[in-house]
Amino acid sequence: MKLDILAVLGVSLFSHALAASSSTAGLQSTECVSSSDSSDNLFSVKSEVKYSKLFSIEYHDTYKIVNNLSTNNTYALYQCGSTKPDIKNIDAFIPIPVSSAAAWSTSAAMFIEALGVQDRVKNLGTAPSIVSACLQELLEDVIKPFDEGNSTSTDEQEQSNAVVFSMPGGEDTNTTNTVVSTEYLEPSALGRSEWIKFFAVFFNAEERANTAFESIESNYDCFTKKAGEEYDDLRPVVAWTSYAGPTEYNNNTAYWQISFADYKYDLVRDAGARMLNTTGAQATMFSTAAAFLDALEEVDIVIDESFVSYSYDELLKNYGVKDPS
Repeated sequence: MKLDILAVLGVSLFSHALAASSSTAGLQSTECVSSSDSSDNLFSVKSEVKYSKLFSIEYHDTYKIVNNLSTNNTYALYQCGSTKPDIKNIDAFIPIPVSSAAAWSTSAAMFIEALGVQDRVKNLGTAPSIVSACLQELLEDVIKPFDEGNSTSTDEQEQSNAVVFSMPGGEDTNTTNTVVSTEYLEPSALGRSEWIKFFAVFFNAEERANTAFESIESNYDCFTKKAGEEYDDLRPVVAWTSYAGPTEYNNNTAYWQISFADYKYDLVRDAGARMLNTTGAQATMFSTAAAFLDALEEVDIVIDESFVSYSYDELLKNYGVKDPS
C-alpha cells in the first residue's frame, strides 16, 4: 500500500541507531592528544555534505570548522589536548570529542541517539515530548530535564556540559559552549536527515554518521523508485495537519493548520502520493473547524502533527468530526 511506503520512508529517516554507546566502534580520535603529536592529521574519516543547504564542515589537521549557514554561526572544534586554533570570527571553541552534551530540541536529541552516544546527553529541553523509548528510560537517572523555571539553575546545567545544542534565539549569553542547530529549517527530506553529520563532528563519530546516512539514502531511493513504478495510476492526496487548543500563547483561541513545508512535499511525492496544495504557502491556518474540514474535503490521507498526546476519539473531537465514516 502507498500509505505503508509513506510510513516506511518517514521511519527510515530517523530510526538508524548504531553501535552501542559503550563501544568505541565507529569513533575516531577518542583520546586527547599531546602537544608533540598535535600536528598530525587526526581526522582520517570525514563527512561530506551532499544534500543539506544549511551547514558545512571543513577539516584541518587538528580541528574542524562547522558553519551554520542559516544563522551565520561558525564553530571551531579542536581535538582535546591540541593547541586551540588561532582564528577569528568564531562563535564558540569546543574541545572534542565532547564527553557531555545538552539539547534544547527533541530532534537534536534524536540525532545524538542515532549516533549511539545518547549516554553523553546530560540535560534535555522539552523532555516530556521525547518519543524515543531509549531516551525516556534515561530520563531522570542519566538525563535531567532543564529546570526551565529557574534561570540560575538552567545556566548551571548548561555550563556543566561540554556543548549545548540550542535553537536560534535560545542562545544563553552566560555560556560559551552553545551551538545553534537548524535542522528543522532544512528544505529537503534527505537534507534534514543529513544533519546527523553536523552532530557527529562533535563526537568524532563521522564513520557512524556516514554509515547511517548511506543507509538512509539507499532506503529512501529504493522506496521512491518502488512507489514511482508500482503506483503511477493511484496517487492519493495527503495533508499534514495539526490542532492547537486555546492557551495563553495563542490568546486562548484554538486554530487548525495545514502545513506545506518543502520536505513534506518531498516525502509525499517520493512515496508516490500527491500533496494537498491550495495556496502554495508553507502553511494555512483556520480559525474554525468547519473551514478546516472543508479544505480537507478532497484529502485521502491525513497525517496529524498536533503537539499533544491524545486518543483517536480526542482527535476526532478536536477536529470537529462527528461521523468519521
